[in-house]
Amino acid sequence: MTPRGFTFSATNAGVKSPAVTGLDMGLIFCDTDAVVSGVFTTNLVKAAPVLVGMDLVARGTVRAIVANAGNANACTGKEGIDDAMAVTGEVAARLGVGRDQVIPLSTGVIGVRLPAARMIDKIPRLTQGLSDDVQVFARSIMTTDTFPKVACRQAGNAKVLGIAKGAGMIAPNMATTLAVVLTDAKVSKQLLDNIIIKAISHTFNAITIDGDTSTNDTLLALASGYVEEPVAAVEQAITEVIQELALMIVKDGEGATKLVQITVNGAADNAGAKTVAMSIANSLLVKTALFGCDPNWGRIIAAIGYSGVTVNPDKIEITIGGYPVVVSGIEAPGFEENTLYEILKKPEISIDILLGSGSGEFRAYTTDLSYKYVEINSAYRT
Repeated sequence: MTPRGFTFSATNAGVKSPAVTGLDMGLIFCDTDAVVSGVFTTNLVKAAPVLVGMDLVARGTVRAIVANAGNANACTGKEGIDDAMAVTGEVAARLGVGRDQVIPLSTGVIGVRLPAARMIDKIPRLTQGLSDDVQVFARSIMTTDTFPKVACRQAGNAKVLGIAKGAGMIAPNMATTLAVVLTDAKVSKQLLDNIIIKAISHTFNAITIDGDTSTNDTLLALASGYVEEPVAAVEQAITEVIQELALMIVKDGEGATKLVQITVNGAADNAGAKTVAMSIANSLLVKTALFGCDPNWGRIIAAIGYSGVTVNPDKIEITIGGYPVVVSGIEAPGFEENTLYEILKKPEISIDILLGSGSGEFRAYTTDLSYKYVEINSAYRT
């Protein structure tokens, strides 16, 4: 279900090391000027491709995206910018488009320069191998991901396709990791900007795996403009694709065994509800309790209390998997630890919080924290 105008390719360039043999460099090409929107990491330490991408997105249209896994090209100074520009420049020359029409994306190890020469050597293969096979591109940007993340929707005659990567270093404050949303709908830049900003507020900005905001987080949206469809239908399709990608990322959290949905209602405002939800979602004690099926609800109410949001402890209610755990700030009547223990064994868990302070609400998504997460991240470079 490829939107009209877009083609894909991928190859191995040994980006992390010549010993790596899997796909690690990908290309998306649009056969016409595509309207582009983007959101980028709020981390003050921004990778070279983020700095380059932010400038190119502001110009309004692009023709291609070149991405790599295995090397973030972050904290590499002016040389990192030069390396990114060398790669995009060669892609542009091979495709016959302007240098300022190719956006770079990178993910991987921080502090190491791109092997630009190795990557440039593989660009002819990338540009000659373009097809409608989106899966090759999706696989080329994976790092610790266990599966490629692709989602699609129909909006009348228009199509929307999303691709993302991410499993760790997930606590975005813009979008998350690397994600690309493509549509053949005709959409103005201002409208596309508005759709993306609105959509990420309750999708990519509502997920967390480990509390770390990457130096490279980027979400790009491109519209080739071949199909005219009502704005509302296009917006809904784009939002649904982004939501599906966000949940895929949480489900694939490094070492995760559980998907956890945290819904906060009754805060003074939505911002307060989000702060409380993310406080619980990022709590290491809550996440380890979830992994161990430990019915220790005290960790949740503690995370509410230290969130920084003013709450009345006597009004807090907590329900887990539909089972009342806390009522009026104390253990619910008839609460049984064994019942909650059995609920916590499930692969998907809902935690509902009622604060009783107003009408603010927010829903966040997170994972448990397992031994495997430590194993993966303690040996990421070694």
